[in-house]
Amino acid sequence: MIQISNVNNQLVVTWANNLTDHYAFEDVKSVTPYTGPSGDLIVINFINENRNSSLKIPFIQIDNQPSWTDVVIAADAISAWMDTSIGGGLATESTLLSVENNTKGVLRTPNMLRTTSSGNLSSLSLQIYSASVANVGTADGTVLGAVLKAGEIVNFDASSISHYFDDFAYDATGTEFIIIFVS
Repeated sequence: MIQISNVNNQLVVTWANNLTDHYAFEDVKSVTPYTGPSGDLIVINFINENRNSSLKIPFIQIDNQPSWTDVVIAADAISAWMDTSIGGGLATESTLLSVENNTKGVLRTPNMLRTTSSGNLSSLSLQIYSASVANVGTADGTVLGAVLKAGEIVNFDASSISHYFDDFAYDATGTEFIIIFVS
């Protein structure tokens, strides 16, 4: 008996001898029901000429798809898998326009602060996209609760479109920090 499944956007065919073949839906050109002297077949033609030109699956031997009551329904079901895996997963024009509009340049403000006290950048801006702190003094300070030794510099970046920090505590009491940040 033969089992046919849709796994990871691939047509998976497990043959009677338990060998399994995987076919990427993007390589499939057509799925056709065929009724002929040798019985009902599902014929799958491939785009890639380096593969077999077609795969013929005897409908009567498929035992794991009880809703496939005839070869036409079976071929339609495989086509629907392809549509969901390939065509159904493609972005629509409105989705692409939304992505384009949301990835256009956004005006950000560069900021620089020289301080010898403690504070939080969130008191200056609700959204901080990146920050760098240099301890230019002679004593240790803290950034986000961690020690920043004299002469050290640390950099932070929210790393993606619309990601930001909403809390950024520092303490330069007894030393001096130069803090630059983008808000």
